[in-house]
Amino acid sequence: MGGAVFLAGACLGGYFLMGSPNAATADASIAGALPGPAGEQGAPGTAAPVVSISQIDRALAEVQGSIAASEGDAREKSLRDGYARLVSLLEGPLPVTERERVIQAFHPVTDELFLSSVHNEFSVNYVARSGDSYEKIARGAGVSLNLLTDLNNLPRGAKNLQVGQNLKLPKAPPRIVVRKTEYCASVYFGNWMVRQYVVAHGKNNNTPVGKTTIKDMGIDPEKSARGPNDPVAEMKLRWIGLNKYNDRTGFGFHGTQYPESIPGQTSKGCIRMRDEDVVELYDIVRPGNEVEIRA
Repeated sequence: MGGAVFLAGACLGGYFLMGSPNAATADASIAGALPGPAGEQGAPGTAAPVVSISQIDRALAEVQGSIAASEGDAREKSLRDGYARLVSLLEGPLPVTERERVIQAFHPVTDELFLSSVHNEFSVNYVARSGDSYEKIARGAGVSLNLLTDLNNLPRGAKNLQVGQNLKLPKAPPRIVVRKTEYCASVYFGNWMVRQYVVAHGKNNNTPVGKTTIKDMGIDPEKSARGPNDPVAEMKLRWIGLNKYNDRTGFGFHGTQYPESIPGQTSKGCIRMRDEDVVELYDIVRPGNEVEIRA
């Protein structure tokens, strides 16, 4: 299935989710559960929801049931159709609990379509040349070395690249989009969403909006920043630092000692993530990747 055809399917996904007008009228509204502009549940100015909880239930059941019941070419079609329907949900307003349910269904789909070793229309094939290394290829593709090796069923730390070796690469480098109102961070390869995470951001909505790039990345940021016995221990496991944007510095993505603070406006200004999520994000992106923080 070509990219143009798949895009059409993605646009149709909204139609499938909406269902009949009678069903939409009968379904209970989720407007009161949506986070408002100031992070308060049901705050004035909240956009009207596109779907109801029962419509989400139906979409998840149909997507997961179709994929589980299909094989071969039929499975590929089910994966692509399911992807279109789930993305149409994740790109819109959702209560956090419902967003997390959709994410749980979405990640296994993108595991197969984007993050497996299978070559398809969402990837390109690179043939290794003299003078190449895994790191050089990863840098040229704008992906982490870990992602390059994972996509090609290679052990992390692999060194023995062979001239003529075929490698799978994404068609476009990763980029991150944070939507503060929705408390979510999405990872795209070009225009294709491949991951979404529920996050927290700054107290009093102090995380600035704007476009920037990843500046630096590190492991165990709290230890390197304040020492291993720091009593605050806000940051944990990984640091993905951002270049100056909106005339401000010092912001980034990191794990946390306080997972119960996610979602919310609870950090000192950074994007706070659950530990398993920030580790996964760290293994996808690299310095230079684009980041956009939206209101």
